[in-house]
Amino acid sequence: MKGIVALNADQFVPGHGNLQTKADIESRLTAVQEKRNKIAAMVKEGKSLDEIRQAVGDASPPAPGGRGPNFPSFTQVVYQELTKK
Repeated sequence: MKGIVALNADQFVPGHGNLQTKADIESRLTAVQEKRNKIAAMVKEGKSLDEIRQAVGDASPPAPGGRGPNFPSFTQVVYQELTKK
């Protein structure tokens, strides 16, 4: 997203969704960075993935065997990155 913000453009056309302004992209980037920082701090405190999910307001993962693919959430991806041995 930092690369997108660095572009000399006022509007962006995403692959899905409505047009976005540079301010929209910057706001989204800030929110993602804040969420990642919160997850990182909780990992350092030794919190579990479930505790972190609750703290950041993520929904519980869907039950296995549901329809469609089950992709990991942003929280799960960051948690796995930070706890990789």
